[in-house]
Amino acid sequence: MADRQKTPAEHVTLRLAIFGILMVAAFVALFSRLWFLQVLAAGDYEQLAQENRVRFVHSEPPRGRILDRNGVVIAENRTSLAVTIDRQILERRKQRKRTVEQLSALLDVPAKQIMERLLDGTVSPYKPVAVVNDVNEDDAAVIEENHEDFPGVDIEELPVRQYPKSSLAAHILGYVNEISPEQLESDHFKSVRPVYAAGDIVGHAGVEYTYDRFLRGEPRIEKVIVNSSGDVIGSKLAQEERPGYDLVLAMDSDIQHVTENALEAGVSAARGAGYVAPGGAAVVMDPNNGDLLAMASYPDYDPRILADGITTKEFKTLNDPEENAWLDRAIQAQRPPGSTFKVITAGAAMASGVAGPYDAIECPGSRVFPPEGGPGSVVFNNWESTYHGFIGFQTSLEISCDTFYYELGWRMESRFGPPESVGGDGSEQFQRYARRTGFDHETGIDLPNEAEGRVPDKEWCAQFRKDKLGCFDGWLPGFTVNMSIGQGDLIVTPMQMAVAYSAIANGGTVWQPHVAAGLATTNDEAEVDLLRPIRDRKVADLPLDAVQLGVLHEGLELVISGAEGTAAGAFAGFPLDQFPLAGKTGTAEVDGGARNDAWFVSYGPSDAPEYVVAVFVEDAGHGGESAAPIARQIFEGIFGLDKETNVNLGTDASG
Repeated sequence: MADRQKTPAEHVTLRLAIFGILMVAAFVALFSRLWFLQVLAAGDYEQLAQENRVRFVHSEPPRGRILDRNGVVIAENRTSLAVTIDRQILERRKQRKRTVEQLSALLDVPAKQIMERLLDGTVSPYKPVAVVNDVNEDDAAVIEENHEDFPGVDIEELPVRQYPKSSLAAHILGYVNEISPEQLESDHFKSVRPVYAAGDIVGHAGVEYTYDRFLRGEPRIEKVIVNSSGDVIGSKLAQEERPGYDLVLAMDSDIQHVTENALEAGVSAARGAGYVAPGGAAVVMDPNNGDLLAMASYPDYDPRILADGITTKEFKTLNDPEENAWLDRAIQAQRPPGSTFKVITAGAAMASGVAGPYDAIECPGSRVFPPEGGPGSVVFNNWESTYHGFIGFQTSLEISCDTFYYELGWRMESRFGPPESVGGDGSEQFQRYARRTGFDHETGIDLPNEAEGRVPDKEWCAQFRKDKLGCFDGWLPGFTVNMSIGQGDLIVTPMQMAVAYSAIANGGTVWQPHVAAGLATTNDEAEVDLLRPIRDRKVADLPLDAVQLGVLHEGLELVISGAEGTAAGAFAGFPLDQFPLAGKTGTAEVDGGARNDAWFVSYGPSDAPEYVVAVFVEDAGHGGESAAPIARQIFEGIFGLDKETNVNLGTDASG
């Protein structure tokens, strides 16, 4: 029997039934969702609703001062009359453009600059934004007396960072400015309590950055209640304000002043002698504990221009590639150290046993490696052609004999280099000693963005080759031979050289350098021990005995006082009988020998060292000519010998 066809009425009934089922399902789903929202998740959504209408506004607490080791204030706060704008009021009245133009005309500040500041997204929308600082009292009075013409505009007294010593120690201090969105997400700021918020003033470089959480203090936190339109309808104090700690530095402002003046004068003298000398650095350190007594980088900048905002013109000046004033050359310039590294080579040779402290090694005008010659052999020349015969470590440092150190490098490569090179055991003792002395890694100084430098080895070569940057023939023994005189692919920072020479000066202890000495409260200046972990931190001991260190001391003294010393000319007339000094010149070839960097690293008094002075001048010729005179002026200032001493170019062109 055929299926009966449904009538039109039955079709309508079926459709209504399906529609009814769908309607019931929709109501069930809607009811279930409402039940979840109103009953099961009511607490969660109540909390979210509360958070949507509560905001926390942070004040800017008085920032702690920064003082030198003698209590001299080098960073503090001053009060600035600032024009602030409440953006909510301005938006509600739709008078933003008109108000900005009125302020521009009154204050003689470009409207574009005020508008950019007003629209700064890093400032909390519930916090008035300072658009102009250091307003004079007359203009402030006009605004306060005519509030109806300046809706949402007010005058506030705000703290502004001040540096009484002008640009003194700029790279040590750093500068402050509003926290950036990137900083808000960085570990340095994100993990700190109390939390940072948009608009907070924070350190952006130097110790202002490193110790920001101590200098900053705790802000007054105000709980602000806003309605659905974002208008403030109430507020309540959530936390009282606490001023920041004062930061006490190991730095001596007098020595810092002497160091900066000597460096600037030395760079100018090098330029006067025909060198490009774009910049340089000088470090003064206490070799007995790692205290950073002074650190200069030239050119520098004035942190005051950054404390209350920076103009486009100022920004362009600071970013001039020829000046590169941002670069802290003391911890960021990575350059070959030249012959100043020979004392490291000498220590590594004695520590590894390839030479004894009283061994005599020939100093010819050149050497060939491999010594037997043949295909692939390379000639390595001394910096002078004179034949000096067989000499000891002391004389090798005095006259800075390259071929003496080439031989030491070859011996260490032959015994400890990669087996595939010249049959060594692969332990790379030379590189290990250099790292122990403070190279190829950060020194750990409490300043941001320190460079690591580089000690070339087989692993570096393999990575360099993999990255297609060089080392295409694999590790070659010439790398170690070149490194023995501070050349080749070896790069270091002036700070690393100061750390290494400190270890030689103090009898073998490698200290971690540090800028900060401690904290103090702004009320009674009682010492706070929060910084104890960074002080007097021993890193390593040099594997050298008293005899081996004594040989190095004698050689470094002869560099300055010996008849053939490469720094004797620069220190002619210096009272070495009263203040004996030790040091080493360095002339580092860069760009294939087209230019030379000048180095001089020293310590004194050499019979009981209190100061290590490391000087580096970029593209400035020979170490004895351009760098040693700067160190001399620094020592004269430290010892109070001549306050008016000018830097004079030395006569030696060696080392």
